[in-house]
Amino acid sequence: MNDIKCLCCAALLAAASASAHAEDAAKSPLQIGGAIRFNYVYKSWQDDHPNGFFGLDTARLDVNYDDGTLIGSAQYRYNRFPKGQGGYWQTFLHHGWVGMRFADKSTVHVGLDKNMFGLSPFASNNFYESIAFYTGFEDKYDLGVTYASRPGPVEWQLGFYPRDGGSYSGGSNTAGASNRYSYNIVPDDDKQGFGTGQSDRERDTLIGRLVWHAGDAPQHEFGVSALAGAIRNGAGTESRRHAVALHYKGTYGPFGVMLEALRYDYRTRHTAAQTYGGLDPNSFVMLGAFGYPYPVATKGDIYIANVSYDIPGKLGPFSGFKIYNDYGVLHKRVAGYQDSVQNVTGMSFSAGKWFFYTDFMLGKHHPYMTPDFGGLASTSAAHDGYTRRVNLQAGYYF
Repeated sequence: MNDIKCLCCAALLAAASASAHAEDAAKSPLQIGGAIRFNYVYKSWQDDHPNGFFGLDTARLDVNYDDGTLIGSAQYRYNRFPKGQGGYWQTFLHHGWVGMRFADKSTVHVGLDKNMFGLSPFASNNFYESIAFYTGFEDKYDLGVTYASRPGPVEWQLGFYPRDGGSYSGGSNTAGASNRYSYNIVPDDDKQGFGTGQSDRERDTLIGRLVWHAGDAPQHEFGVSALAGAIRNGAGTESRRHAVALHYKGTYGPFGVMLEALRYDYRTRHTAAQTYGGLDPNSFVMLGAFGYPYPVATKGDIYIANVSYDIPGKLGPFSGFKIYNDYGVLHKRVAGYQDSVQNVTGMSFSAGKWFFYTDFMLGKHHPYMTPDFGGLASTSAAHDGYTRRVNLQAGYYF
């Protein structure tokens, strides 16, 4: 944790120092910005909020530096969720790194940085991202070093992350180890979790990604990603985890397509007592973020298929209309564990510095789209059908 704070402070100080010597403030390499976002949410299963609820989602501060050679970026966030969303708050470092751009345009980053695995920058079009996000394979940040090759038809990235992104502050009704942005393997929590006594953590993660850009119009990106790392169980022993993904992203005029097939395998070493509900203790592992941990099957396949369409023109002050349908399924390779499904149909658009999402979500055995909070592992027969969630978001970015 102290390492992360030091890296973030170093990034901010280096950026501020360089900015102070900039001759032209209008062209300063230091950029400071942020955002504030509000949500309206309706959940079909939430009888105590039959009309949904509205509240603050996120306030954040962004610091970026780029003088052509030295580069850096940091973002800190504050979340405050209304009662319908748990009634809790959090603060955490989203990312914080410093780096260098070389003469051939290749780059190296050191710090809390994004894992370059799978579809990039996201495996989704909607605000709530894909089912890969909730299993720790999309929009994830860990502490380490990342190298990205020079831009070209063939590009590759290689990253090594000795530690995860760390945990931060949250309300008394949150689980301390899960007060973070990225979904990592985390120790369970007795009061806010499942009380399994599992105390795993991710360590020494190595990630490689290779993509090939083809075509002129349409554009195509074919890629493969691989991950290997350790799971430290808190009792002095380690086991291994692996993942591999094939992915494709293409544009056909106004149409966009994203496809991904991903397989992962966590080889845990839990004792017979580290379980709940009589489940095999090595059939699931605890992942946590946004204040709470939940169980995820230790072996699974994830399939993602997204389509989008960019609508040209403006409607009054609004423009940049994109409609999309993002589909994802987690097939658990554990006997008796049922599939988890996520489908989001929506539209995004903007007006000046404002950006909007309108998302209609269908889910099955999903911690954020159904009442089945343990659904990414074992599932409850009481929640075997699909449920609905509506998310309307307005965000001001400055």
